Order: sequence, then structure tokens, then C-alpha cells
Amino acid sequence: MPNNIFRKYTLSDAAEFWVRSQKNYWKPGTYTVYMQRLTKYILPFFGSMKLNKITGETMENFVSYLTTQTENASLSENYISQICGTVRRILIYMEKKYHCSISVPSNPVIKRHSRKIVLPENDSLNTLEHYLLIHCEEDTCLGILIAFHTGIRIGELSALTWRDIDLKEGLIYIRKNILRVKDENANHSTYGKMTQIIRQDPKTSDSSRTVPLPEKLVLLLQQYKKEATSYVISGVKNPWAEPRTIQYRFKNILKKCNIEYFNFHLLRHAFATRCVSMGLDVKSLSEILGHSSIQITLNLYVHTTIQQKRLFMHQYNSFFQCTS
Repeated sequence: MPNNIFRKYTLSDAAEFWVRSQKNYWKPGTYTVYMQRLTKYILPFFGSMKLNKITGETMENFVSYLTTQTENASLSENYISQICGTVRRILIYMEKKYHCSISVPSNPVIKRHSRKIVLPENDSLNTLEHYLLIHCEEDTCLGILIAFHTGIRIGELSALTWRDIDLKEGLIYIRKNILRVKDENANHSTYGKMTQIIRQDPKTSDSSRTVPLPEKLVLLLQQYKKEATSYVISGVKNPWAEPRTIQYRFKNILKKCNIEYFNFHLLRHAFATRCVSMGLDVKSLSEILGHSSIQITLNLYVHTTIQQKRLFMHQYNSFFQCTS
């Protein structure tokens, strides 16, 4: 009887059951992400397909569908993997709900954990830092400088207030995150705003964290400190600047510095890379970055250079008893 459930229900049915059961546990941003994957990618392909027809071969065909559709041609391999993972989540939910013993197909996309992150050149980072330092009276520059030397995310920077910065102890408390999500209540028949800004707790308990500040940054922040309720980066229409606005201002700063454009998030990668090169242990780095597991930090950042390997092998010479 339980396995008959998979012959009875379509993926569209199962997705509805899954969303209904999980929605109250999800943050608005998480709900928006899953609904976008379902409505834009998953249901157009799987919608009327019975659950028992979803096999490894079907999943492979789904990946081909995602990569060959003109409008989806720019989807990254990692994002396609996440979409496939959502299909598996729905199937696993149905398996547990009805106590079925089925073979949920694996994710056909091979994640390239070794995918190389191309960081900005050191000269570019030095030029950027110099510009930020001499324009610290501008709150955007001061905020970007904080991210430059702490690795906090752009949404965390957007939500950061001076109350969250303890200059006496030299600490930043990451308590909130600002992001733009799809407005489910928007009238889709008009050309009004289809998204909304939300200020919420970080997506995981690990993202809520305390980050120590470099002493030189503390001294700098002391010069420009504002009242506790003020946001570090202010907006024009709101007390805060949303991530999209910060990204826009960041792009303009890069232009002024004659630096080739790179995404704001690469500041986080550059910070982490510097920490690794200085020998910071992975556990501490993972906690500073707010990763949910050490494995994420290992996969992203802990890749030794050939120079580090040569230095290690040179030091290893001390174990040789042979002198010839």
C-alpha cells in the first residue's frame, strides 16, 4: 500500500504537501528560494509526472532540460545541483511521511568542490583599501572596510548598526541579515514592486556569531562612531542601505579606482584566503565566517599553494638521517 502512494501522486501534489508542511519552519527568504525553484524549473518539467516515474534516468533528463533551455543557459552547475537537491527533498519527505521503502534517485550533478575561486589581484585589493581608508568619512566606505577585514556577508553588513559593534571589547555581533525577496502578495497583473526587503535573523544558528576586530580597525571605527541606533551604512529613503544598493555603490568605487569589476562577495573570499595564509586554524575561521560546518570552510578555502608545499617538504628534511 505505501508504495502505491508513489503511483497515485504526482510531483506537483508532493511539492504542495511538502511546502505546506515546511512553510512555518522556513524564513521568508528560504520560502522564496524554494518557490522560485519549483515554479520556474521543477514543476514545468515534473509537474504531472507520477512519483514512481522519477528515476535516475529522469533526473539526468531533467539536468539536460535545465542546461539546454535558452533562458536557463546561464544556470551554474552548482545551482542546477541545488535544484535537483530540492526534487530529492520532496521525494524523501514523501518517503518518510508514508513510511515507504523506495530508491530515491541520487543527485546527478557532480559538485565541483575544487572549483577555483578567482580572487582580485593583490594590487587591486591594496588600491581598494587605500581608497576606502582615505574616504572613511563616507559611511559606505567605512562599512566596506569592515567587510574587507572581517569577511561578513553583504546582507549582514546591510543590517549592521553601531549597537552591534563593541569598540571597548573589539567585537562585532552579527545578529541580523537584510535581503530582498519576492513579494508573494504583490499584484502580478500590474507593474508594481514584485519584491520586498526583509530584516531577519541569520539563516542558521552558526551565522549568528561574534567576530573579533583587528586593533587597527577598532581605532579607525572609534573616530567615526555614531549613535547606537544608526546603521553603519545608511540609505537614502531608509535608515539602512539594502544589499543591492551597497553592491551598486561598491561597483562605483571600483570604477573610481580603475579596478576591474568583481562581486562584493569576493571580499569575503579574499579575507578567508588571507586568514588561511597566516595559519589561522580552520575551526576558528569557520566560526568567524559563520559557516554551518567546517567542511564548507575546508572545501572553499583550505588549498595549499606550491610554495607552502615546498616549505613543508623543506622542513620535512629534518626527519632524514641520511646526509648524502
